[in-house]
Order: sequence, then structure tokens, then C-alpha cells
Amino acid sequence: MKWIKRLFGLIGILILVVIVVAAYLLVTFDANDYKERIEAQVHEQTGRDLELAGDVSLTLFPTLGLRLEDVRFGNAEGFGDEPFAELDVVDVAVAVMPLLRRELEVQQVEGDGVRLNLARDEDGRNNWDDLAARADEARDEAVTGDEDEERTATESRLAMERIDIAGISLTNARVVWDDRETGMRAVLDPFSLQVGRFQPGVETRLEMSAALEAEGGPLEQPLSTTMDLTGLVNLDLLNNRYAVRRLDLNLDVEGGPVPQPMAVVFRSDVALEVDEDDTRLRMERLTVEASRVTLTGFAELGNLQGDQPQMRGELRSNTFNLRSVMDDLGLEAPATADPDALQRVAFDLSAAGTPGNLELSPFLFTLDDTTLSGDATLDTTGERPHFGFDLRGNELNVDRYLPPEVEEARTGEANGAPDEEEAEELRVELPMEALRSVDVDGSLALDGRLTLMGLELRDIALDIRARGGDWVIDPLSATGYDGELTSRIQLDASGSQPRYGLTTDLAGLDIGALLDDLQGDDAMLLGTGNLTLDITTQGEALSDLRANLNGDGDMRFEDGAVRGINVADIIRRAEARIRGREYESDEPRQTDFSEISGSFDIENGVVSNNDLEGNSPLLRVRGQGSADLNDESLDYRVDTTLVGTLEGQGGRSLEDLRGVRLPIRISGTFDDPSFRLDLESILRERAAEELGVDEDELRDEATRRLMERLGLSRDEADEEEANDEQAEEADEDEEDEEDEEDEEAERSLEQEAEDRMRELLE
Repeated sequence: MKWIKRLFGLIGILILVVIVVAAYLLVTFDANDYKERIEAQVHEQTGRDLELAGDVSLTLFPTLGLRLEDVRFGNAEGFGDEPFAELDVVDVAVAVMPLLRRELEVQQVEGDGVRLNLARDEDGRNNWDDLAARADEARDEAVTGDEDEERTATESRLAMERIDIAGISLTNARVVWDDRETGMRAVLDPFSLQVGRFQPGVETRLEMSAALEAEGGPLEQPLSTTMDLTGLVNLDLLNNRYAVRRLDLNLDVEGGPVPQPMAVVFRSDVALEVDEDDTRLRMERLTVEASRVTLTGFAELGNLQGDQPQMRGELRSNTFNLRSVMDDLGLEAPATADPDALQRVAFDLSAAGTPGNLELSPFLFTLDDTTLSGDATLDTTGERPHFGFDLRGNELNVDRYLPPEVEEARTGEANGAPDEEEAEELRVELPMEALRSVDVDGSLALDGRLTLMGLELRDIALDIRARGGDWVIDPLSATGYDGELTSRIQLDASGSQPRYGLTTDLAGLDIGALLDDLQGDDAMLLGTGNLTLDITTQGEALSDLRANLNGDGDMRFEDGAVRGINVADIIRRAEARIRGREYESDEPRQTDFSEISGSFDIENGVVSNNDLEGNSPLLRVRGQGSADLNDESLDYRVDTTLVGTLEGQGGRSLEDLRGVRLPIRISGTFDDPSFRLDLESILRERAAEELGVDEDELRDEATRRLMERLGLSRDEADEEEANDEQAEEADEDEEDEEDEEDEEAERSLEQEAEDRMRELLE
């Protein structure tokens, strides 16, 4: 609108200059003989040079007509020698008889080859300011009359209403805008303008077409635009109200802020009202179409002459596919775990405030199956844009929008089943620059379900804060899995690599159901109870996230089970082996418990626990050891004590083992764990019991003496093991054969221990 207003104003100035020239020529007739006098008169009136290099033609009746060719109008002082305006041909005709009735009836205004050079200097001064001031004075004189003839308000209004111009035509025009204050340069070339019969306060046809080239200033890349505009213009000069109804503007934009060519359609009824206190622009029945997005509503801008324009409006969109829109714009849509995400987006909002500080209330946003409503604010006056919100929604599935690598890392599954090395290099690549570019303060409540990392939570309430890439959700409260959750989540993207933090407190939850959803597989732990966790990590690659994992936590659960190990079955199998009996079992690989608790520390991806306690009517379990998340290895020991018969789990009674501590070694990997009853530890404990000494004080001696009584020599065993190691180092080519001998020797020693154990048990 600023461009249009400036162009119409300057066109009016040029018409005024031409009319002054025509009035002077009315009494001279031989116009070419008076070029120098005309140029001097214009210089006296405007302070600028006028050069009439071409022919000057004049008609007197029935129209006062003037045709000028090859005209140049000088620039303002301080803006160089380049002319302010050049005209190849300008033709103006005014009816004579209406002039006698003090009416202005212009038969035609035609210009061809009009060239305007508009500029602003480093201090913000425009090269048309002096002309605009003189034009205002001339308008006031035309409305109010001279000092000797003061007009009434009615006469002034009638004088303005009597202006009648049959039409205005500009062809092959060129407009240059050189803004030295911002460094921007723009060129409209070619530019054409067609205006129908013009009368103040009366609608008339408006057509305009132009091609725009711009660069510099706020534009990082050169901008190229073609435009076609049509509408019904109404210029109420007396009341300073300017309107274009049924405005239809079509733009083809390339470059600048647009990654690739894009068509834009703008339709509206536009009105501009100007008075001494305020300038207001109103756009009703507004429609904007770009790519696959259609926006409708209205907008109103006030205080346009002040430092802080005021905005008010309503805007609503169609439902559009964000992926397709980004593809049209030449942008790459973010990779998401669900490829069908981001395909249904819409919004409906009311806005008020300034361009730099908007309040959006109410605010309605739809993303796929999620609908959020509430209030929001947008402040762009600071170092970074600040977005605030207070929203309530139905449901939100965050997992759909996370990078696919996150889902693969969570479930251990990937497209094409990558090998272990490829899985280790899975990367979670976040839009780091985007996360740093905005500040956020907001709150969100969901009446329905929140799905996050496979977990399904309800009654969500959270507060989120972001500053310079450091995003914190605190608190996050929810219910789910028959319990309650309170958490603090942090994502710090301010550095070179992302840092993550999680502090959570889960109370009264079903841990089995939670782990099933979190892992995407059957949970290893079942039960109901409490879990606290405080962990941090950093990196993009999955291997880095594991290696940098640190923190601690504790747990306490009741009435559950540990899957993957059946302690009672391991004891029965060992007992049957010792007695030389065959043993078959179809019992599930899980150990039931009435209560289990413990704490753990995590250091560089290694989880350590030294105080596991588990109880059931049959067993007492104590455990300690570690699990290395980096190579997924296990090194754990479970000390089991029988306190009741095992018949409750389908086995016959082992009364002779009641009260005996039975250590079970757990080794191997997460995918292939190994469980072994530690016979040597059992023998050591029995040795201490037979000798009547404390096991810790005489562990080695008691073990040696008992093994001698059983016919075993620890020294021989050690010597045999040492010989095996020497043999292995001596000849690597026979490694397979020596491994077999070692295994045979180990089996022989273990068999002898089992034989002696059998004698003790019998």
C-alpha cells in the first residue's frame, strides 16, 4: 500500500505541474517559443530544473490540451544529477467550459515512458519531501481559495467533488527505489497503470501490472516478483479516505526469502483512512493463497504514522499438508517416526497488539489428531522471538513426530534389521539451530492421552521453558499404569551437541505394563510400586548416549516377578545334576516375589547395584553386580536362600537345602544371558560351617581344608589352569584343541565337586 500511495501522490504532483504549464500556455499559444520562460516558472514554483527537450503542442478549444515530449524534471538537492522524473510523452486535455464554472474536467491523462527515480539518503530524507509539501499547499489553496476569497466548507467540498478525470494511462513506466539508509535497491520495470473515470468519492476501475527486482537491505538473496492487480478504487480526497474494493493481486515470487518460485494470491476490500491523529488501514474479506495454504479473515492496522502501529485481526486456515507445503517451498520436511505425520494442519486465531508483540486469543491449532486451544503470545522485539502459550488439548502422540532414530533406539528395531555395528551408530539428529532460535514459556494440559517414548499417560499437565536452546519441562505430572508420575525433562541444545536430563518419580505404578510400552517388548520386571530416577547423558550417536549416561535411582515393588530367570528351577536343575538325575521342566522363566527393592548408580553407561533385596514365601534373594549398557554385558550375582518348600512352584521339596545360601552367577549379554549356580561358593560356605569359623576370616583356609577332605586339591586345580594358560600362549595354532582340553578339565573339576556335593547332600 505504501508503494501505491507514493505512486499516486507523485503522479498527482506531475499532473499538477503539467496543469500549471497548461494554464500558463493558455495565454501564450506559441508554446515552443516560451520553453525557457516555462522552465523558469517551474523552477520558481518547485525549486527544481525542468528541461523541455522535445516538442510542446497546445490546443485551446474545446479542450485545453498539452502534449509534451522528452521532458526531464530535476532531482532534489543532495541526490545527484540523475533526474527525478523523465517522460517520453505526456498528454493532458482539460475541458474549457467546465473551467468557467470552476469545475475541473480532465478529458485524458496519458503518459508513456515515464521514469521515476525515488531515493532516500542516509539520514532518512526522501527526494520528494519538498514536492509533497508544495502539493499539500496547492491542495489547500484549491480547496479554501485565496486570501481575498475565503470559501465555506460547503464550497470547498463542492470544489473537490467537481474534479472529474476521464481516465489515466501510464505505459512503459519505470520506477527506481534507492534506499541508502538500509542499502536496499528496488526497480519496477516495466510498470503500467490504467485508471478509469475518476471522481472523488466514486469507484472506478483500477488495473496495474509490474515486474519488481530488489536486492540488499533486509534481503539476503535478490528478489524477483511479477504482479497483476485489479480492483475498484475510490479516492475520497476531501475526507482523506482511500479504498480499493474487490482488490485482486497475483504475485509470482522468486528468490529473497522464498527458496523456490511461489505464486501468491491476495484478495480483499482495502480501505485507508488518514487524519491528523491517526492513519488506519483495514482489510476486510481477506483471502491469501500461497502454495497449498489458504488464509481467510480480516486485519486492521492503526497508528500507522506512529512508532508502534497497532494490529487487530482474525485469521483462519484451511486444513493443509505441511509436508507438501514444505516441498513446494523447496524445504526438507523433518523426518518423523510416523511418515503420515504432519499431513493435517490447521489454525484459527484472533490477534491484537503491535507487529513486534502480538496476543493471540483465542488460539486454536490442529495437528493431525491433536487439537489445542487457548491463548498465546508472540514477541519479536528481543534478541530472539519469544512464544508464550496456555493451551489445553485432547491428545498428543509425541512419538509420531520424533526422528525415526529415536524409535529405533527405544525398541531396538530398525528398518532392514541392521547389524550391531550399524545399530551402535544410530544417530538422533535434532534441529539444533531451530531449537536455539526461539524462547518459549508455556503450559499445556491434555484431557486425553499423551504418548511419549512408547508410554501412554493421562491427565497431563506441564510447564515448558526455553532460553537460547536450553529446553526444560518442569513439572510434568500425569497418571498412568495405575500410578502417578512427576518428572523434569531437559534438552540443552545450546552447545555443539545435545545434552539430556531426566528426573522422575513414579508412585504406585504397574512397572511391567510401563516397561512393555517403553521397550516395545516383554518387560523383565513385573510388579506394582515406586521408582525414582535421576539421569543425564549427551551426544547424537546411540553409542555416545549410552557411554555418557550417568545418574542414580532406586525402586521398590510388590507382588511381581523377574522374567528371564527362574531361581527355583535353577536350584532344582543343579540339585538333579548333583544327584545324577535327569531333570525336565516346562516352568516359565520367571521368579515370583512378594517384595523387591534396591538402588543403583549409573556411571558412563554402567549400571551398578549392591543392595538388591527380594522376598517371597519360598525365597530370600540378595543381589549385587553390574550391567554394562555399552556392550550389553551382565556381571551379577544373586544369593538365594530357601525359606520354604519349592513345591509351590511345581517341584518336590528340597528340605536339606533349607537355609543354605545358594549363589547364582548371571553373565553373558542382554539378549543371551547365562545363569549358573556357583558351586565353589557353596562349598566354601559349607567348609566354614564345618570348621566352625567365620567365612570372611578364614575363607581361603576353610575352602582349602574342605576341598582336601573331599579329595580335591586347589593347588592342583590352579596348577592345571596355569598349565592350560601356558599351553595356550605357547602354541596359538593349536588354540581350538587346547580350548577343548581346558573345557574338559573344567568339566572334570566341576564333576568332582558335584560328586562331593552329592555325598554331602545324601
